[in-house]
Amino acid sequence: MNMRWSSLVFAGVALLQPVQASVVLSEVLYDAPNNDSTEEFVELYNNSCVAVDLSSYRLADNGGSFNLSGTIAANGYFVVAKNAAAVQALYGKPVQLSGLSISLGNSGDYVRLYQGNSEIDLVAFENAISGWPINAVDKPIARRSLPDTNSVNDWQVVAATPGSGPLTQNCGGDPGNGGGDGSGDGNQSGSINLPAYYVNTSGKTGAALKSQLNSILRGHVRLSYAQVWDALKYTDEDPANTNNVLLLYAGRSQAKSFTAGSSNSPDAWNREHVWAKSHGFPSENQYAYTDIHHLRPEDVSVNSTRGNKDFDNGGTPLSEAPGNKTDSDSFEPRNAVKGDVARMLFYMDVRYEGGDDSSTPDLSIPNVAPTGSSAPQMGKLCTLVAWHRADPVDAQERRRHERIFELQKNRNPFIDNPQWVDAIYGGSCPR
Repeated sequence: MNMRWSSLVFAGVALLQPVQASVVLSEVLYDAPNNDSTEEFVELYNNSCVAVDLSSYRLADNGGSFNLSGTIAANGYFVVAKNAAAVQALYGKPVQLSGLSISLGNSGDYVRLYQGNSEIDLVAFENAISGWPINAVDKPIARRSLPDTNSVNDWQVVAATPGSGPLTQNCGGDPGNGGGDGSGDGNQSGSINLPAYYVNTSGKTGAALKSQLNSILRGHVRLSYAQVWDALKYTDEDPANTNNVLLLYAGRSQAKSFTAGSSNSPDAWNREHVWAKSHGFPSENQYAYTDIHHLRPEDVSVNSTRGNKDFDNGGTPLSEAPGNKTDSDSFEPRNAVKGDVARMLFYMDVRYEGGDDSSTPDLSIPNVAPTGSSAPQMGKLCTLVAWHRADPVDAQERRRHERIFELQKNRNPFIDNPQWVDAIYGGSCPR
């Protein structure tokens, strides 16, 4: 997926944040009241707390394509019109971009939104695509709500107004400022409908629940490995010192600027793959390699000590990172993050089942350690389940989770619903 960068400010600290594929189609007028060639428009909505540069996006129908430009504000709407003056006269609202050249309802009959060559949203009408019978005369069609299910049920015919609507994202402050104060206090899950996000999971357990969760988690925003540096500076920011990040195993607060990319010091921080990348996805073109749900800042030498070992209890204490232990083939993190580690690995096991466009094989967590350095496995299952039960989700983990959702646009179901660990894995690891 083509990614671009924009300069945002979080908590007064200037960072380069990755632009998110969080833009969706939100309203279309394809059959205008007076003049289809001038009054038609397409509206976009940015369902994130990060402003998005639209220069890598385009709109298309079955007759052509139109490249977008400009910036859509965080939690903001963006109107693309055929003729700015005509839409202004019809609705009394300014537009952000004009000259739209695609046909829309004039034999177009659908609109697709692309980022680069990846289609990220679709709306169709008048049965141009099977299952889309919408027929709107002189009125726009508008998105009812989020999340986006890519179905006709997302849309309705309404007397809507371009440039505004019911869609909203809680960014902890002014919705146009790229995230307010960046506090990410863990309450943002209240800004989305979690039961709707976890669609069709009710009553499911075991393999059925795991399969449904996998279908929900697919299609996340993929970062480059270079972009992970700045992503972690945001997701793992120290709330007590916003110039720093918190290191996973060592537990200390470290300057964001003191990275392994800028220093040869063994005390600099690096990008730790909690699910070791050699266990199934050694190449950056595999989505799991840069999935920030399991990437964490860590001291270079501690990261080296952990290496690609499985997780299990026991070993020799690490003097550099009190509370952590290691032996020849396993690593035991400090008690305060054992549950965090477990839930990251459970996410990876569910997210990557193979057979999708992630180029990542089916990951699994057997109840053994070691699992082998190149097998797409990490252990040890029942140890991880015990860690999850002993170290429940806390405010810091929720804060990080919401920030990941802002950037990557998918969630860790075991943070939102900790009981699903037992629902999926409990049969193999009874209490």
